Amino acid sequence: MRKTRLKSSLSLTLAIPMIALSVTACGGNNNDSSTNANSGAANSTNANSTNANSGTNDSSAPKEATLSFLSAWNGGGAGFPQDQENNPVAKAVREKTGVTLKLESITTSEVEKLNTIFASDTVPDIVNAPYWSTTGGEGQVIKKAALEGQLLDLTPYLDKYPNVKKLMTQGVAKDFAEFDLNSPDLEGKQYVIPMQTPDGTPESIHNWNYGLYARGDILKALNVNAADIDTEEKLADLLTKIKSGDFKDISGKPVIPSGTMHNGWDYSQFLSGWSDYNISDFREEDGKLIHWTQSKDQEARLLYMRKLITNGLFDPEAFSNTDTTANEKLATGKLAVFGAQSMIGELQKTLYKSNPDMQYELLGPMKNKSGNIVTQVEKPGRSGFPVIFLSAKIKDPDAALRLIDYLNSDEGRLLAYWGIEGKDYTLADSKPQWVADVKKQFDDNPDVKRDEGLNYLSGSFMGAFSSEVTWPIPDDQKTQWEKLEASYSKRLPIQIIDKVSATYLERDWPKYQEFRDKTASLNFDEEFRKACYAKSDAEALKILHGIQDKFKSAGVEDMASYVGEKAAARDDIGW
Repeated sequence: MRKTRLKSSLSLTLAIPMIALSVTACGGNNNDSSTNANSGAANSTNANSTNANSGTNDSSAPKEATLSFLSAWNGGGAGFPQDQENNPVAKAVREKTGVTLKLESITTSEVEKLNTIFASDTVPDIVNAPYWSTTGGEGQVIKKAALEGQLLDLTPYLDKYPNVKKLMTQGVAKDFAEFDLNSPDLEGKQYVIPMQTPDGTPESIHNWNYGLYARGDILKALNVNAADIDTEEKLADLLTKIKSGDFKDISGKPVIPSGTMHNGWDYSQFLSGWSDYNISDFREEDGKLIHWTQSKDQEARLLYMRKLITNGLFDPEAFSNTDTTANEKLATGKLAVFGAQSMIGELQKTLYKSNPDMQYELLGPMKNKSGNIVTQVEKPGRSGFPVIFLSAKIKDPDAALRLIDYLNSDEGRLLAYWGIEGKDYTLADSKPQWVADVKKQFDDNPDVKRDEGLNYLSGSFMGAFSSEVTWPIPDDQKTQWEKLEASYSKRLPIQIIDKVSATYLERDWPKYQEFRDKTASLNFDEEFRKACYAKSDAEALKILHGIQDKFKSAGVEDMASYVGEKAAARDDIGW
């Protein structure tokens, strides 16, 4: 799954985030707050053992089970192998765990899909979905379903599956664990398993390399140095030159000066000059604390976005693009500049193969409102991540947990990332190395690797782990694309803020639930997008002020004052 990260529909992510499969989540107008199962393992101490026979009395072979699996991420099926059940890795997984997966993915809204499966009571056995917060978006939908009995309570099973149990804590931010993962409303029960979390070390935090990327041949033709484009003014000037430059895509049709991937992901990259290194929904402006929806920067952000749109500098279809349409634009070099992750996984198979001269370059990095580079902001542990949950109606929960436990063992990780020992890789000093001709096949055609089954398990079923830290690839063994991605990460160093998010303080506000009820139907991002396409600036500002006033009427200013007072009594709160 292409890994991305989104705080909620009410926050602006700089560069995060939803990773081995395909696109998972989409940034918008958020203001960036930004193994194996051990049989009868209740008393086991080896969290990395490789006995995958839990839940069966047959010590020679695990109990067979066929389970349905949903990747509830828009575009999340791009990494699925063509032969889902009998690719080499799937066969080995079945031999070790007895589990066969029936894979399903979506190309629609994640919240929509979750609401549908819960409303229709058709929850697949295993679901991987976004879980950025339990107060909004997908996380709120999942929590509600858990409280209504539609999710399996995992608590009684955790001691039996030590690798799963480890996933519940390792690499999870302390405040997120306290307030969201283990919300008091859940009464000590655990319903979701964190995925794609780091192993607990700063080095293991994945860098998503969000930013603005421009076609290198166009920059060269305009004699523009990509590193010089680091402000919104310089960006607008570049896009204006592109528009008047008569540049073409690979079909000879005019390029679109700029755009995004599906559903506007991630147009916030074009507005990053008004962002900062934030970890909460609150900002300090003019000597007082405000909620991000009330920031004076919203007007400037809106008017800048409108400037791009009205001047023909931004794709008018960006907010309605499907994943398929967005990838087509990418593959043909239709977008002169795009905002998202680097998209190397897609581009190396298409545009970079047919037209290598069109290789995109990272602009800037852009500068935020404090004059620092715009980059990924993290806490020591991850706050918000993909999660796995099991249907309350699953007939064989042990099979699902046996699978997850195995895949998070040393043996399981090797299988998911490297394939079959001797066929795909060999071990040298306990470190895996690709068999030379296999590596060449994978490098020449990434779809071969996908169809071997080496793309989907690592992204959907693993956490508390970093392949880069565990198996660092020497520079002389990296592909040109791995080197390119690493070069982006070097220019976009992660900023770690070891603080408790101020957002959690709002939950103790006496009127918090009343506020939540009043704002449940409000969608700031939706109104912001609507304002972007209003007939005039005056009408656009009216739409913006309208949604801001609705938050004010709901009490957002009183809530910010409460949070400010509580934060003043502590020294560990971050905005």
